[in-house]
Amino acid sequence: MENIVDFIPNPTLKGDQYIAGIWFPTQWFDSIQRRRLLIKHWFLGCTIYQFEHGDLLRFPTLRSCDCDNLEGWPLILENGILCSTQLPKKLFAKVADYHLILIIGNQMAMYHYDEAVIIDPAQWVDLAEYQLCTTETYAVNVVYDDVPDFMEQSKPLEQIFAGKMPLSSPLMQQYIEQLQKNAKQKQSNQQTNTPPHFQAAKKFRLIWIAYAFFVFLIFSHLFNLDLSSLYYGSFIDFNGSGFTYLIMCVIGLVTMKVIRKIIKFTNMVKQGEFDNVIEAKTFSYKIKNNDLPPNNNHSINSTIPARQRPKIINPSNWRKYLTVFALITKLSQLIAFRQGKYLETMLKKFEQGDLQDALRYAIPINDNACSTGQSFGVPKPRSKLSLSESIYGEASSIYLPPELIEHLNVLYRQSFDKLAKKNKIEDAVFVLVELLNNLNEALEFLVQHKRYAQAMELAITRDAEPELIVKLCCLANDWNQAIMIARRDNVFANTILLLEQEQPAIANKLRVEWAKTLADKAEWLAAIDAIWPLPEYRYLAEQWFSNTEKLNAKTIVKRFILMPDSIAELKTSLLSIKNNPDEHQLRFDIGKQILLHQQYIDKLRVLLHMFINIIIADAITYPNQLTRADIAKLIELTGDKALKFDIPISSLIMVKQHSLMDSIDLVKYHCPEMGYRAIHDMVALANGKYLVALGEAGILLVSKNGKQLAHFMIAAESFVISDNRLQVLALIKRDSYYRIHKVDLTTEKSVDLGLIKFQFCQRQFDGINWTIVNNNCIEVINIGSTLSVVWRVDLSPNKIEQGVRDELREIYVTRVIRNQKNKLEVFTFRLPQHRLSRRYDIKFIEDIYGTPYVGEYYGFFLDAELDIVFHLKYDKYKSRLMYKRDYQYQYIGIPLTISPEQLKHLIVLSSGLLTILLVKRDDGSGWDIHFYHYSTGTIKATIDWSGSCSLSGRCVGGQCYFYDDKGRLLHVNIKESEVTSFSI
Repeated sequence: MENIVDFIPNPTLKGDQYIAGIWFPTQWFDSIQRRRLLIKHWFLGCTIYQFEHGDLLRFPTLRSCDCDNLEGWPLILENGILCSTQLPKKLFAKVADYHLILIIGNQMAMYHYDEAVIIDPAQWVDLAEYQLCTTETYAVNVVYDDVPDFMEQSKPLEQIFAGKMPLSSPLMQQYIEQLQKNAKQKQSNQQTNTPPHFQAAKKFRLIWIAYAFFVFLIFSHLFNLDLSSLYYGSFIDFNGSGFTYLIMCVIGLVTMKVIRKIIKFTNMVKQGEFDNVIEAKTFSYKIKNNDLPPNNNHSINSTIPARQRPKIINPSNWRKYLTVFALITKLSQLIAFRQGKYLETMLKKFEQGDLQDALRYAIPINDNACSTGQSFGVPKPRSKLSLSESIYGEASSIYLPPELIEHLNVLYRQSFDKLAKKNKIEDAVFVLVELLNNLNEALEFLVQHKRYAQAMELAITRDAEPELIVKLCCLANDWNQAIMIARRDNVFANTILLLEQEQPAIANKLRVEWAKTLADKAEWLAAIDAIWPLPEYRYLAEQWFSNTEKLNAKTIVKRFILMPDSIAELKTSLLSIKNNPDEHQLRFDIGKQILLHQQYIDKLRVLLHMFINIIIADAITYPNQLTRADIAKLIELTGDKALKFDIPISSLIMVKQHSLMDSIDLVKYHCPEMGYRAIHDMVALANGKYLVALGEAGILLVSKNGKQLAHFMIAAESFVISDNRLQVLALIKRDSYYRIHKVDLTTEKSVDLGLIKFQFCQRQFDGINWTIVNNNCIEVINIGSTLSVVWRVDLSPNKIEQGVRDELREIYVTRVIRNQKNKLEVFTFRLPQHRLSRRYDIKFIEDIYGTPYVGEYYGFFLDAELDIVFHLKYDKYKSRLMYKRDYQYQYIGIPLTISPEQLKHLIVLSSGLLTILLVKRDDGSGWDIHFYHYSTGTIKATIDWSGSCSLSGRCVGGQCYFYDDKGRLLHVNIKESEVTSFSI
């Protein structure tokens, strides 16, 4: 039906509108074009009506759209009628019976749905040529109940030196077994909340009172004390018995304190109670019982020495009191006399030339470890010259003047020279390692005598530097162990430097393994740099170039440097990059890479001449990180003096890149429109693409516009992303196990790693080493063709609560019961060697002031970038969340009202200086996401996430991701203040 109308001034829609459908007329598009457009704009819930003069796509809900750039004719909903424009109210009565109204010139066309044919778009898709695939193969080849260990086989020292070192003492083995038994007893005592030393304290209380009375009677008798004088007021008489009584009380109190400490220490030894001691299992790094240092709560920046060096140990309290007691009672003179007699005997034996007997009496020097305190006993001579099995044991010390220490150093050096000349290798090593505490020199001494296997085992047992261990493994021809240790600790480069001068063949072999390891991590350009010095292996570099992204700035610059003959094929691509306005970020990256490789400017000058002008124009147009000094340096590298004078650097106004944290006003974002696939996880990749986990439906690789680029038929619910964002581990839970696939995004190949069981895992890994937590053990797993544990530490009795990681460190918060109180203890490990760098308790307000803070405990969260633990409490009176850092005493309120019901569903994330709060609305209509900047105490940005009951998020390296079960994804780049959103 058509009518003539001349009263509608704007017959079409303009700008952004909420539309309800699209009309594709036959006059504009043929049947094939209409079909493609319908499929392009169709989504779940849409209906297609095919009329004589066109096709109608009707949406289930209103959608926001730019009508000026829309393919087709936008339609709005007016009183339940689809219209091409807004109609006057007086026309509603005439068109109330129609479903579609179109204004064409001065004609009004009206249609009923009965006039059309409803089309199912599934009929347009032919699946006959597509092979159906399953997302899960249920034939499981490998199931890991316990991941096997790859350990440096640390042998006993007597085995290393072919039986020439004596066996360890049976008493020592019995003592270690007793400690293990006591540790189990301690755990059962903690469960009953009855500390043994508390019971012992009650038991000996009456003994202390009786002892005090006994001391009082003895001193009264010795000093002929007139007790009646105390009653008559002569207590302050310094010449009378009152002063004597005062001195007696002081001595008595000190003595009682000392005896109390001795009794407490004795009971702790009997019960195996040593607070702050972690029982560590001796796997690849050979961590000993006392390897982890004690708490340090004084400073947030406090660090501990590296593990291969002796740690700082605070003297025991009982030794302090006993030392004071010895000084007061002059017992120190007797102790010093006996120790002096032992030193005198030792020096006489050296003077007499009885070297074997003198070394038995020799005491170690040059030990960097702090002792537990003053030794009150006298050393005993050794039965044989033997090395101690552990370098981490605590020991007391004898304080000697510097002159005597220097004299002993000379004597030991002379002894070593004599033993070396007599070719007594084992005894000479004993002097260097045990007496002079010089492990590196001992290893060099063994290498000089070509005892590579002994040197390797000694280095492993004594926990030498990892690059030195790898070098000795290579010299001992133990390549399997050398490669595994080098992969674990990332010490290929340092080891090659140690070997390439004296052992070039071994260094080259290790270089090949290094390049292959980098290739396993998908670091193709680094692998090319590693293998390039070996001409016979450059064919591998050519293969690896094919795996890199051709239009990547690093790849382009690397080709110009290493393979200038192959750049002719890039000419078309380079011109496209130069002339495309959207590629400004890639041009910035090329400029940065040229600055990093300016030593090769002769090979890069052609590339620089091509892009210099457009880079300068981009720098004053688009946000970037280049400075005027960078632009001046690029102009200088061109060698074009005319360009240098034509462009005044001082007058250039650079457009700086601003972070989300720099924003002054509140920034508001909205979630994208609903899709139709549930999102389980997502990560942003290095090339502006995204990887999306769809559960059993597999994994999608999509562009930033949501366009599907690849589909991996691998079931995945969560991702573990590599540091270079080129590899992922896809995880999906099967009962109590996790099935793991490793996906290389550069080659689009995947490897099934089998099933493994763990409590939780780190969400990042370096490409070959991945950390999991299993039964309170932190385990580092080597990701190869099979899985193997290359490092492990048991934090028992601490229970691991949370863990986070970045490229520099791993942080774990543990809970432990100490003195009948729940304590939170933090462990920070430095990567890649997993050296413990910090260990401290989280201070609570209750611990400091003794009274509980007004509010309810909520929890804590970690930030790996800042190496900080935030403690949270909820103030129910003000309905807000309070937080404090681990070293602060005062809670700070977040300016955000949160109801008790919202607190139950609250999700807290952290990214540097920003804390992200995901708050579910009370009415269940959606979520509100708030970015709180704790340095300024303000909310920097909010995201309105409507129409979703389930929302998830994660933050990795300054990138925040949010996704839900409605197919909506949103990515916030905090550093560049850029937001990308789309639907699946």
